[in-house]
Amino acid sequence: MLDRYGRQIEDLRVTLTHTCNFSCFFCHMEGEPVAGDLLSPKEIALVASVANEFGVRSVKLTGGEPTLRRDLMDVVSALKSVGIEDLSMTTNGVLLGKLARGLKDAGLDRVNVSLHALTPEGFVKVTGVNAFHLVLDGIRAAQEAELRPLKLNYVVNSYNERETLSFLDLAQSLGVDEVHLIELHPVGLGRQAFGTHVSLDGLEEKLRHISSKVETRSKHMRPTYKLSSGTVVEVVRPYRNPLFCSGCNRVRLTVKGELKTCLYREDKVIDVFEVLRGNLVDEDKLNFLRTAFRMALFIREPNFKYGPRSYGEQTSEVARFVPRARLLRYDSRLP
Repeated sequence: MLDRYGRQIEDLRVTLTHTCNFSCFFCHMEGEPVAGDLLSPKEIALVASVANEFGVRSVKLTGGEPTLRRDLMDVVSALKSVGIEDLSMTTNGVLLGKLARGLKDAGLDRVNVSLHALTPEGFVKVTGVNAFHLVLDGIRAAQEAELRPLKLNYVVNSYNERETLSFLDLAQSLGVDEVHLIELHPVGLGRQAFGTHVSLDGLEEKLRHISSKVETRSKHMRPTYKLSSGTVVEVVRPYRNPLFCSGCNRVRLTVKGELKTCLYREDKVIDVFEVLRGNLVDEDKLNFLRTAFRMALFIREPNFKYGPRSYGEQTSEVARFVPRARLLRYDSRLP
């Protein structure tokens, strides 16, 4: 199924909880306010089953910290039971040492571990927690459990930018498959921390010189750089970037039970909580959810539809994905 801009929906991102055992200073909290009641494994699986009918083959579990859900194994099993082919999770990794094997057995395919520092001291500054070595242990446990490809997320900011290449050395020594270098989001706590935002242009220039292969992934139009070790580096640039929006294939299921069509937008959501929690038979719930997904596809739109004239030759690539864009200016609600 395509939205009005010709973008196919292939990925469902599910926020399992807002609770976290870290306090990262730039956390964007999935663009969601803190909520109360959590969806059950069955309710999440109902949404995913309809998403699967609409072409979604990939589900990512996130938070907060998803490993703090006591019923996490049940969530994973329920999602696998409705035919999700690629089931992954973003985690801070601190509990992976204990959970990795059980998650694999329950049906989890792979993990993204958030690691935004190179040293224990830098880790405490980012997270407020002295757990650097526990996360490294979690990464190793994920490898042993064959949760692959294993990916590291690294949010680049003015505090850790100079360490980025050294961080790539660490990632390669750990044997991870991919590293995502992520631009700071001005969402959630990221709004207050946006003074630490840095451009990723300089990093990309360095990556070109040390990479054996450079490609562009269709998802978010992410540049990818293959290092000589085989590790792949993806650069994720969501800020004021119509190319990023043109390649977006994601819909979100929030903790509150909403289908959220864009991380940055609060006005493009469909509330399905009452349907999921209501006194209806499953088939009626599924029919309501099908209608909700059609509505989500109809209201879904890129947050950044326009690019500046300086984009030059890139504008034709944007136009290919966002045919209605005039490509003359930014359409942004952000600083």
